[in-house]
Amino acid sequence: MARSRNPEETREKILDVTLQLFKEKGYEKTTILEIVEGLEGLTRGAFYHHFKSKEEVLYALLARSVDEEMQLEILKNAHLNGLEKLKQLLIGEGAHARFADENDATITHIYFDLLKDPRFLSEHVKANQGVNVHWLKMLIEEGMEDGSIKKRDPQLLTELVLLLFNFWLTPTIYDPVTHEAYEQKLLTVKEVLHGLGCPVIDEDGIEILKEQAIRYEETEL
Repeated sequence: MARSRNPEETREKILDVTLQLFKEKGYEKTTILEIVEGLEGLTRGAFYHHFKSKEEVLYALLARSVDEEMQLEILKNAHLNGLEKLKQLLIGEGAHARFADENDATITHIYFDLLKDPRFLSEHVKANQGVNVHWLKMLIEEGMEDGSIKKRDPQLLTELVLLLFNFWLTPTIYDPVTHEAYEQKLLTVKEVLHGLGCPVIDEDGIEILKEQAIRYEETEL
């Protein structure tokens, strides 16, 4: 008889088994049946109690890789102005270190590749209209209040920053083809945001984003 687990243990087991299968077989070739077979006696019902689909497991794996405590510390840091917090969360240590850890690199690579699918891209658009808009707009408004960001319509600036970072700079949505082309895109984003009084990308930021793009290409699935 399989050892009983509490719900959180079961959920973590599902995530661990799925992650390993994604690494071995890739997202498309992994089936829910194979995930269930790796759950040491747990049933298909146990899987569906926690997740409705394989796609939902992928979202959970992405969420697990985010250091929420670090993000919260940055948001509450009274020594940082609004622009500095924005830099930390979008590019710096508070951002998801998407390719520093092998497991995180695998999941992020899968997610980026799935953005080639119009249906998945549509879900990505919806997701970015939710919680991301809330915290990003909050920081932009904070920056406008403390003077680190030029005052203008915060909603429009929020939508533009999200569009640039989460769509235009995502390699599988707008493929830059070469490293040089991607660097030109980064320089263009830097110029646009500086011109709007929201200089969130500096020279260090460009180097970090370039390195992330290279790590994406080097990640093997």
